[in-house]
Amino acid sequence: MNSFFKLSIIPRFNILSCIKFTIIMKFYKLIIFIGICMSMIKAQFTDISINIDYSNINENEMFIFENFEDEIHNYFMNNYFFDEKEELELTINITMIIESINNKGGEKIITAQIMFLNQKDIYLFSKSFDFSYNKSEALYKSEMFHPLASLLTCYAYIQLAYELDTYHYLGGNKYFIKAQNIASDGKSSMFSKNWQSRLKKIRRQSEDIIYRELRYNFFVTYDALEFDEDPNYKEALKFYTNFYESILQYEEYYGYTKPLTQFLNAYNQEIVNLAKQLQYQEIIDYLLIYDEPNKHAYQKYYKN
Repeated sequence: MNSFFKLSIIPRFNILSCIKFTIIMKFYKLIIFIGICMSMIKAQFTDISINIDYSNINENEMFIFENFEDEIHNYFMNNYFFDEKEELELTINITMIIESINNKGGEKIITAQIMFLNQKDIYLFSKSFDFSYNKSEALYKSEMFHPLASLLTCYAYIQLAYELDTYHYLGGNKYFIKAQNIASDGKSSMFSKNWQSRLKKIRRQSEDIIYRELRYNFFVTYDALEFDEDPNYKEALKFYTNFYESILQYEEYYGYTKPLTQFLNAYNQEIVNLAKQLQYQEIIDYLLIYDEPNKHAYQKYYKN
């Protein structure tokens, strides 16, 4: 075989290899692109804020938390928590305080407190919990219990449950149960700190039917008057009356307690606007006394 023939074959082999490599790379890029698109379609938490307080941690330990906030942000952005086809766009604001870091069996055990808010009326606070974490560790959503990822999922389910309660009567039941199952796994795990109390609290939240009914009746009224092109005032008045009666019932059972005060702090302006549209002064007269901290908002009802 002459040298010319050798030279003519080698480039051809390289070209074929390059073409094959290019096709494979494009195929992998396509898979990655589809995966990213699917995760964007499935994501329910689209407005995510993370604030982590490291003031209790020494500077020489801060390397552990490299990209930690990004991992939590991506966990909520890229994972699918809602099982149905409907699209949701939820807001979550997370504040975490790192309390301490301890070495145990070659692992870094971190103790922290955490709060989840929807920037409106839902405040979910967790007492101290323990989790193991290594520098730049990726968080994955799984059925297997993980002390940090499972806690994030648990509170995502609770917030999702409260959101679904506003669309359908007790519509969040399924997700309260999912949260309870995680808490049950947590109290039986090696990282059981405060999971028993979390389980009890989730059960109380799920069983607080009066408060869940109250929110449902309010949001059905709000949606009927604010978003319907041809509002059914008779139907809206029925749900608004139910909303008022739920407040009276809640006060009778619980008094002026945190869940309802948080709700009234968040939605007092909307309550006044709905009362004006429905000419429902009775609820305003009551809230002026019951919810005195927001009386300035209710007084606007009487102004032209």
